[in-house]
Amino acid sequence: MRVILVILAILLSGCTTIKPPVAEYNIALKDIKINGSSSACQDKSLKILKAFSSNSLNSVKMDYVDSSGRVYSYSQSQWQESPSDIVTSLLLENIRDSKIFSTLHPSKSRVKSDFILETNIEKFMQFYSSDMKASHVEVTLSLSLIDAKTNSVVASKTSTSQVNTTTVDANGGVKAFETALLEIVSKNIEWLNGVCR
Repeated sequence: MRVILVILAILLSGCTTIKPPVAEYNIALKDIKINGSSSACQDKSLKILKAFSSNSLNSVKMDYVDSSGRVYSYSQSQWQESPSDIVTSLLLENIRDSKIFSTLHPSKSRVKSDFILETNIEKFMQFYSSDMKASHVEVTLSLSLIDAKTNSVVASKTSTSQVNTTTVDANGGVKAFETALLEIVSKNIEWLNGVCR
């Protein structure tokens, strides 16, 4: 009888596993410098559409690529919201704070706007070296400013940033993504301000 109880205890203890907690990451741009604008668009409105991206960037999975080009996902780290939503939110917040346009509307707003901003995320990935001892992130965003009345492209711009990570893990990748997006969003606010002059 004792032997059966011991066997049952071993079998049942093997069935219970503790799942490690998953760390969630988000990106906030704190140090963005916005020059005071004397923009010709200050009486215009802008609608920012949700960023277009591959399906993998509409997920909270945090992916990385090894030197052979294989894509993996971190098992204990993920985004708080999808990279596509992160990019859209960062553009909305920072363009609004720049005061280039009188009002900004998110994509789901029913309000008609003078201009529409389309964003395409072409690259948003962390890459590891062959020995897995170094990594960097690459971000490429293409933006198009569209006249809402004529549906014609007023201007477009593609920006790329590559930043080395300080640590070879998910946390290092997130910090490098913050730096890359700070650079790209800053450049695109300057670009929008220039387009509106």
